[in-house]
Amino acid sequence: MFTPRQPTLAHRFACSLRTIIFCLLTCPGLGIADDNSVAAQRASDTVRLYYNFKRIDPVAEKVIPAAYVVVANNRIQAVGSGAPPVGPFDEAHDMQGHFALPGLIDTHAHVTLGPVTVAVEDGIPQLGVEYDPAITAHNAKGLLAYGVTTIRNPGGDAAINVAYKRDVAAGRLLGPEARVAGPVIDRSATPFEGLADLVSEDRPIEAIVREHAAAGVDDVKLYFSLTAEDLARGQAAAEQYGVGSIGHVGVDWRTAVEIGLDALVHAMPTSPDLLNPEVRDDYLQNRRPGAYEFFEWWEQADLESEPIRDMIATVAASDITIDATLIAFYLAFWGDQPAVRDAYLELAHPKMVQNWQTLFRFDLGWTAADYARAKAVWPKIQTFVKLLHNAGAKLTLGTDQGNPFIAPGASLMQEMILHQQAGLPDYAILRMATSTAAELLGMGQKTGKIAPGYDADMVFLKHNPLEDFKALETATLVLHNGQALEPEVLKAEIKN
Repeated sequence: MFTPRQPTLAHRFACSLRTIIFCLLTCPGLGIADDNSVAAQRASDTVRLYYNFKRIDPVAEKVIPAAYVVVANNRIQAVGSGAPPVGPFDEAHDMQGHFALPGLIDTHAHVTLGPVTVAVEDGIPQLGVEYDPAITAHNAKGLLAYGVTTIRNPGGDAAINVAYKRDVAAGRLLGPEARVAGPVIDRSATPFEGLADLVSEDRPIEAIVREHAAAGVDDVKLYFSLTAEDLARGQAAAEQYGVGSIGHVGVDWRTAVEIGLDALVHAMPTSPDLLNPEVRDDYLQNRRPGAYEFFEWWEQADLESEPIRDMIATVAASDITIDATLIAFYLAFWGDQPAVRDAYLELAHPKMVQNWQTLFRFDLGWTAADYARAKAVWPKIQTFVKLLHNAGAKLTLGTDQGNPFIAPGASLMQEMILHQQAGLPDYAILRMATSTAAELLGMGQKTGKIAPGYDADMVFLKHNPLEDFKALETATLVLHNGQALEPEVLKAEIKN
């Protein structure tokens, strides 16, 4: 795509020597065979200059013209603006005035998730997940094509998710680096093979958390049917075994904060305890099971009420993080409009598309009246997210990729647009997708910024995302741990 200047033999020798010196100075733990050092050693030892681009700094909230960056050994060696350094460099790439962002972070991407299956045994429905390495590889490329270089995968088969993380770190699989969890921990009456571990008297939550930690996960995911007591015991076990905790909870979010969960997911704080007493009983008596809750609860919720205002303040005053996954609900609420729902469906794996169109979708069974009711509460959900932001809640961007009609990569761009429509500032959204997410995931000294010593994770865009987040569709180059990837090539591969 970009034609590099061809270095002389003398330049190659000088550059190789400088690479060795740079690596000795900047690679902590050199010689220790952990995942990070393996990832560093696998990269090319070339020293590359990228120059003549506009560097967007979401933290400083400014655009630096005539920027340059020097990359070596997977890391950023130097950053500046003005006349680029002379070198010598193995490669020098003129970025033709394009815009550059740090690599993006999707904090809710089920990259390994395959189609959902349903069987009936003795009259009882049995749910499962069909894991497929081809789908994983497809999703991983789709994420990278839109500049997503890091993800948190908050649920799935523990062995498969941990293997994904290790394969990416070792260079055996092309995909975003990952922080991973195992199956969700729940008390559902319906088994979900490969996606849920169910708590019982014979299998207490402490034993499940211990097994997940032993499998090598970074987090455990505590799910909707767990009681407050379950959550407290699960959190205590997570702390004991040194893993983080993610909650998709049915209890009042204030309870989740009190228990000490690290993260909450989905802008659906649908505990009846947060409803005003005069509507709570009616809601409990008339609510329907499943995804109808996505709009029926919001119809009764009063954002000006004392319980919800107190919940927002409690969350904002804590260290708990939240990814709203607006795109997951938006695509369900507009599930009756294929032009909206299927806008990026060509980027999803065909097996997933078939599964969503024939079996697994959140809006299964919804009527025209249900869709109308869902769309009617959407502004209230947007306002809730804005209230969280204005109160100072620690928000990141997650998509719930792997779930119905959510395309890998493009969905993060859609999530950014939905947050913008909710009234959040553009720079705040960019921070949520880069530096803020990195810090909240414990990676703040490694990725999320274009700065010396950080992983060489960057995305170059032909157009300015501060003018339109759809500029992410114009990505011309992605650097992932220093590896140069052409987005259009990745998109062509997954579309074919």
